[in-house]
Amino acid sequence: MEHLPYLVTFARVVQAGSFVAGAQRLKLAPSVASKHISKLEEHLGARLLNRSTRKLSLTEAGTAFYEHAARIVEELDQSEHAVQRLQTEPSGRLKVSTLNSFANAVLAPLLPEFMRRHPKVVLEIVCNDRLVDLTEEGYDLALRITSAPAPHLVARKLADIRFQIYAAPAYLERNGTPTSTADLAKHRCLGYPATLGASVAWRFRHEGREVAAPIQPAFEINSVESLRLLAVSGEGLAVLPTYAVGNELRSGSLVAVMADYRGFSESTAYAVYLPNRYGSPKLRAFVEFLLEKLGPQPPWEATGAITPARARRAETA
Repeated sequence: MEHLPYLVTFARVVQAGSFVAGAQRLKLAPSVASKHISKLEEHLGARLLNRSTRKLSLTEAGTAFYEHAARIVEELDQSEHAVQRLQTEPSGRLKVSTLNSFANAVLAPLLPEFMRRHPKVVLEIVCNDRLVDLTEEGYDLALRITSAPAPHLVARKLADIRFQIYAAPAYLERNGTPTSTADLAKHRCLGYPATLGASVAWRFRHEGREVAAPIQPAFEINSVESLRLLAVSGEGLAVLPTYAVGNELRSGSLVAVMADYRGFSESTAYAVYLPNRYGSPKLRAFVEFLLEKLGPQPPWEATGAITPARARRAETA
């Protein structure tokens, strides 16, 4: 515990990107901040930072240590804010960035309840498919789907994101149901560029290993919403995130095929924000609301995915 102040200094310097900026946040002289980190490195027996006149960078040991240090500092901040702001009512404008598909399928249905709970919060939801700079563009929070959140941001896990092959029952009736990667070459595949990678192939995890399925995409479009609509229309097979097809699975307008082949690009939905923002009651209220609604099992995973066999039984019932 005697090295906790040094750990805090290290985390703040990394988050700020320099000794000077980190020291300013801690109200320390840069030389004192540098001495703290030197003592921490001496205690750990490992160099944590590569120092140069232009910038700082983490060593391998520093990267590993920072992941734990950032969580500890975040917990300290949360404990302090919990006491200081327990009675503060969330209010004001909250600017949030998110993906179009995630906003449409997941976020929009939840917003009315959040607004009823917190009528003094004005949400500004900006939908786009690019990474925004929270500081430069004035965002309080971003909802991101990634396997590697930026290390300088606090990342709160909301839900695991899976990918699966889906098709309309009418398409499968006309063209048959694929059961292996070899079958996919015979089918009309609807491509999303990010799922294809450098080669024209879909990649899956199957029985504990990675498999690649060469395909000839009918076309490619970088819109989850468009792929979903085209798949529902019977235009072909599409690899889609499970969160985007909950309603279609319930209605039977889409069914999952090759269910034992999981999309290789699976990742996680995170709420990410700057380390100094969790003290904001409006941000904290929104993050905790999302954690409540999306965890521990996200609602789209409880839809009871319809398989081709179930769809045929429903049609003949």
